[in-house]
Amino acid sequence: MPEYSHIQTCVRCDAGNFKSVLKEFAALLSRVGLDNSYFCSGLEWELADNGFMYQGGNADAEEVPVEGLSLHVRPYVVGLTPEVFPELAESWLEINLLFRTEEIEADYRTGELVGKLKPYLWDLITQLSGSYEQSGVYFTSEVTDGKPWEAIITGSNAELWSFDAAVIPQELFERYEQPDDLLFYYTYNDNRLFLARREVWRGEPW
Repeated sequence: MPEYSHIQTCVRCDAGNFKSVLKEFAALLSRVGLDNSYFCSGLEWELADNGFMYQGGNADAEEVPVEGLSLHVRPYVVGLTPEVFPELAESWLEINLLFRTEEIEADYRTGELVGKLKPYLWDLITQLSGSYEQSGVYFTSEVTDGKPWEAIITGSNAELWSFDAAVIPQELFERYEQPDDLLFYYTYNDNRLFLARREVWRGEPW
C-alpha cells in the first residue's frame, strides 16, 4: 500500500443531510476536473460496528495529468461519530482528496513538494476552503492524517499544528494565534488564515 497525503476538512453530517453533503462534494469534484460519478451513485449513511461511517470510501483513484506529470487523486469521505469521538455532540464527515505521497514529494527527508505541482495542490486546498468553512482545510501526511481536527475537538494543542498547509476560518483564529514564522509562511486573506510549512513549500504558495 502506498503512503497517502491528504487535503481534508470536516463538515457536520449525519443521515439527515448525508446526501446533500455528497451532492455538494460531487459538485466540487466536477469544478476541479475530477470524476464525481461514485458520489452520485445513491450512497446511504450507514454506521459500521466500530462507530465509523464508511459509505463513501470506495472511489477509485483517478490519474490526472499535471504539468507533464501523472498524479493519482482519490476522493474519499468517512463519517466520524460520537461513538468514536466522545467529545463530539454530533456526527461529522471527513472529506478528503488523497494523493500518493511518492508522486508529489521531491525530498522524503523534509517532505518538500515537487515544484511544478505546488500551484495545483494549493489551488485544490483553496477550492476546498471556499466550499467548506465549518472547520479548517488541512494538507496532511500519512502520519498527521486527521490530527489537527482531532486537536480542535478535543481541546488539545499537541497536534494542532500537525499539517503542511492549512486554510483556517475566522472562527478558529483564536486557536491559531501567533503562528511560528520560523516554521510557517502565513498571511491573513479575506477572513481566512493561510499557512504553509516552510520546508515543504519553500516559498509562499498564494
